Amino acid sequence: MNRRQGKRPLSLIVGVVLFGMLAIAIIGAPRLAPHDPLKQQAEERLERPSLRHPFGTDRFGRDVLSRALHGGKQTLLASVAALGAALAIGLAVGLAAGMYHGSPLDALLMRIVDVLLAFPFMVLAMIVAALFGTSLYHLLAAVVAVWWVSFARLTRSVVLHAKNEGSFAAAKVLGASNGTIMRKELLPKAISPVLILATFELGSLILSIASLSFLGLGSQPPAPEWGSMLADGRDHFLQAPHILLGPALFIFLTVLAFNLIGEGLRDRLDPYEKSEL
Repeated sequence: MNRRQGKRPLSLIVGVVLFGMLAIAIIGAPRLAPHDPLKQQAEERLERPSLRHPFGTDRFGRDVLSRALHGGKQTLLASVAALGAALAIGLAVGLAAGMYHGSPLDALLMRIVDVLLAFPFMVLAMIVAALFGTSLYHLLAAVVAVWWVSFARLTRSVVLHAKNEGSFAAAKVLGASNGTIMRKELLPKAISPVLILATFELGSLILSIASLSFLGLGSQPPAPEWGSMLADGRDHFLQAPHILLGPALFIFLTVLAFNLIGEGLRDRLDPYEKSEL
């Protein structure tokens, strides 16, 4: 057996188990968190990790572990919602561009993709924040506005490849409409590679949302969110570095879990990867 083939189940299993543990901890935060994430205890501010506060406390005396658990729910839900919207837009645009390859519609859609690829995401997020204010919802709108382009390009590429197969020609000969062909013939072939990309993109999306929240463009205090927690603790890093431990650890483990799942799915579902083994 190829060494890479032997690693296929391992990365997927480890990723799923790791994400499952994180998901249980985050979803069960109301029961598992040892303290109220918003309760301030001035007499316990900047305490080091202990049995009472495993990750210590922040500058307001709030338990870092409790805030990290509750903040994960907001970060993950926001990331999944943004990714779902971007995935739907990207699939629709990619299917249309690929189906009508060479037409004015294809040229228009691909020029839009090129422009958005060249437009810095951070700049767009700052423009949205300047126009509409800083909030998590405005940040998600900026994310969706640009994050669909990678899915559109991949979907279009898969569709163009699928149009060279005999099943596509047979459907055309039988008189199937373009809508039916896209829905029943082309979309199923695009799902697997797009889902693989989405798994990797979710990790990148979590990092981007946390980074923008760190800059103050996303979730606002006192709501717990991983990026804003890192921003809140940066001024006290030298005095109490443990403040950053909770959110940084959760971000690292979550991104690692999705990358491992993506590697496993790619090895299992991507026919081009299989053909090289």
